[in-house]
Amino acid sequence: MEELGSRIRRARQTRRVTAAQLAEHIGVSANYISELERGVKKNPSMQVIAKMSDVLDFPVDYFFGVEQRRIAQYIPEDLSSYVHEAIVQSYGETTRDLEELDDREVMDALMEYVREMRKKTVE
Repeated sequence: MEELGSRIRRARQTRRVTAAQLAEHIGVSANYISELERGVKKNPSMQVIAKMSDVLDFPVDYFFGVEQRRIAQYIPEDLSSYVHEAIVQSYGETTRDLEELDDREVMDALMEYVREMRKKTVE
């Protein structure tokens, strides 16, 4: 199972938040965030986890290793490259793989794709 520190780092990087920014928002030092991510400190308070959850917009359960299935996991393997190339790269994020995108980014791209397809059918 992935360690808490790795989960914190992944959530923070997904949201493009620096350790210093996260620390400032939740009222701890950047050094403390670094120690959590490196596994030096292992037991943050529930208050710290709850604040991280709010700031990073990840469910509290995520930090404890309970992951919900992500949208990308529902896309059949034979369609994932098409979805990434034809939809996500055209209407959303262009530099990361489909699996690296959070659900919000995938949904935003899919919704933009649907809007464009709708415009084409109405014209």
